Amino acid sequence: MCGIIGVENNDNAAIITLSGLLTLQHRGEESAGITISGEEKMKTFKAMGLVSSVFNEDVLINNFPGTAAIGHVRYTTSAKSSLINAQPFQISCIHGNIAVAHNGNITNFLEIKQMLLKKGAIFSHTADTEILLHLIAMAKGSFADVVVDSLRKLEGAFSLVILKDKTLIGARDEHGFRPLVLGKIDDSYIISSESAAVEVIGGTYIRDIKPGEVIVIEKGLIKKSFSYKKLKKQNTCIFEQVYFSRSDSIMFGQTVKEARVKMGEYLANQMKDIKADIVMPVPDTGYFAALGFSRTSNILFENGFVRNHYVGRSFIKPSQHLRDLTARLKLRPIKEVVNGKKIVLVDDSIVRGTTSKRLISILREAGAEKIYFVLSCPPIIGPCYYGIDTPSEEHLIAANNSVEEMIKYLDVDKLIFLSLENLIKACSCSFDNKKENVFCTSCFTGKYPTKISKNTYKKGC
Repeated sequence: MCGIIGVENNDNAAIITLSGLLTLQHRGEESAGITISGEEKMKTFKAMGLVSSVFNEDVLINNFPGTAAIGHVRYTTSAKSSLINAQPFQISCIHGNIAVAHNGNITNFLEIKQMLLKKGAIFSHTADTEILLHLIAMAKGSFADVVVDSLRKLEGAFSLVILKDKTLIGARDEHGFRPLVLGKIDDSYIISSESAAVEVIGGTYIRDIKPGEVIVIEKGLIKKSFSYKKLKKQNTCIFEQVYFSRSDSIMFGQTVKEARVKMGEYLANQMKDIKADIVMPVPDTGYFAALGFSRTSNILFENGFVRNHYVGRSFIKPSQHLRDLTARLKLRPIKEVVNGKKIVLVDDSIVRGTTSKRLISILREAGAEKIYFVLSCPPIIGPCYYGIDTPSEEHLIAANNSVEEMIKYLDVDKLIFLSLENLIKACSCSFDNKKENVFCTSCFTGKYPTKISKNTYKKGC
């Protein structure tokens, strides 16, 4: 999972891109990069670390003049967490200077890479994004046609911003696995992973870029907008609304905040007979689900954790050791809130179970009498092949244990998951009158919308 943004036809392209990346920081905390195209040439600057530590306005203004830019924040789901794989990737080829930033996972990466190697391609990175640049460099025709021809060879999940000179292209795979939106500020179009990044910088969210859509933007105008591949069935990742996306971003006609409140309301309806003293969220993504649960159940809402806001998101750390350390540093219970209380503890999900076990342990140490652990999504039983770093099946707690076994392992009094039916209803505001499910729910069902084989590349960008 990563965050991407692009802007064109703006003298402040670098600063707008920087501001957008700061807004998208939650989507990746390992590296950050910006490519800027100006009158003379294209430049890319990227480094390991948070956006605020990699960039400052003086560096961008003095060293990166230009009117078009793309940016990227990376959360490693593949390859090595190192500078060599930080994006955007930039090349010079027969079509000119080109840079690309990618969110997702190209599932046929290994197959295409082998084909390119046989043709003499030399790879500089280990991330799957690089194959797109090789495909573009080897293709003939207008640049838009070259991009489309290359995209048609790719399988899996990809939302992209591509920069060539002052031409900005946005593209989304035909399933629409990862979000991508179109916005505008003054006379400049913006393409971003989330609407919040457009609105924070003072822009206006226009619409989602459609699954399978390619948009070509030049000189402040949309030159082309078309489908490169026919949509069979939309499969947008539902976990975006459960965990990854910002609560103020708009998805399917409502804010993510509203979807999470509904998740909590549905959970409360699933647990009508529960008797507890307080409803308490695991910060931050459990907050609005806990609020919805409290409102529906009439059980008092309390913040029982102090969160260290200088520690990042534990789920998107590249190793279990770092996830554990981050969890310990991030949250500490307020003893007077939890001591002697029956608690409904609301979190977004449980993956490996180790972080949840630690949180519950420190609540027990703080004196919690009973803990009813409530998750705002179903049990995760399958790995993701479309850009989220869920581990292989043998490491997923829900794939290998019954609810009773998980209750014992976690040391909770109850363990309740939101049903898949209720999750879909909570997330599908603009699809209430449609019978078709437009979400990818593979991690909850083990059924995948694309072909999965032993050669399927699991990890991306």
